[in-house]
Amino acid sequence: MEQHAVLPVRQRQNRWRKAAFVGSGLGIVAANAFYGLSSYIIWRAMHPPKIALKKHPENYGIRTEEVQFSSSDGLSLKGWWMPAGNSKKVVVFSHAYGLNRYNMPFPIFDLVKVFQSQGYNVLMYDFRNAGESDGNETTIALKEQLDLNGAIEFVKAEKNMDHIVLIGWSMGASTSLLAGCMNEDVKGIIADSPFASLDSYVLDSFQYWTKLPRFIGRVSSYVTKLNFLGFKPHLVKPIEVVRETRNKKMMIIHAKNDPAISCTESERMKLANEGIDLWQPEMGGHIEAYRLNKQEYEERVISFLRECSY
Repeated sequence: MEQHAVLPVRQRQNRWRKAAFVGSGLGIVAANAFYGLSSYIIWRAMHPPKIALKKHPENYGIRTEEVQFSSSDGLSLKGWWMPAGNSKKVVVFSHAYGLNRYNMPFPIFDLVKVFQSQGYNVLMYDFRNAGESDGNETTIALKEQLDLNGAIEFVKAEKNMDHIVLIGWSMGASTSLLAGCMNEDVKGIIADSPFASLDSYVLDSFQYWTKLPRFIGRVSSYVTKLNFLGFKPHLVKPIEVVRETRNKKMMIIHAKNDPAISCTESERMKLANEGIDLWQPEMGGHIEAYRLNKQEYEERVISFLRECSY
């Protein structure tokens, strides 16, 4: 009798062991699947397709010189130099993620003419892995700082500019804050729709960009910490350099209803540095403030340029 009683107990133990083994196996499969999906999402984010340049400034009556220069780490970058007489002032344009120097969702050459009317030469260029520039990956404002540093060095050394202002949109806005705050030659920065910290922004906006559940974004956030793809969002924190910068004019433009980068990102930077001029237009989505608030945008930019001249 005792032997027969022990047998069912052993059978139950074996069933539990099998269930635990199967469960752990399924858990490993699921973890690998999420890991693989997260890795793919990160890889895709770092390799957006290049968009061809569809227009040229001369189509809009703007005299233009094709230029080429190197990023701080030696990549060949291409751009347009649009002179404004004999002026020694320049504004450097930095475009948004996945776009290029021309393909922006607003009439960018109208804005070029506004800067030229104020005596500013204009440099527009393509970040690495965009437009006509070299490079095969986008790092969302990490290595793009090296591109902008190369652009700043180019206008100083090759064009003899001594009054430099930066303007950027989205990724280009955050890059302008990061590079501009660290460069004493930059007199002013206009940042349109920047993020304050890439790691928190990636998590907050994950669902918007991928249409996938937020918890997958948390897995992806963990995967980025492994750094095997070279994507290091924890190193991209404009808010930290903004907090420490007190001797530079800065204006941030951020629509209140921006669905891609929350306006709270810019509000955080305003709290970190009260000297920032923050304009939050009611109209506009992501980097649409100029298109939908054209006159006020131009007036505010002109006013800011005059402040930078003092």
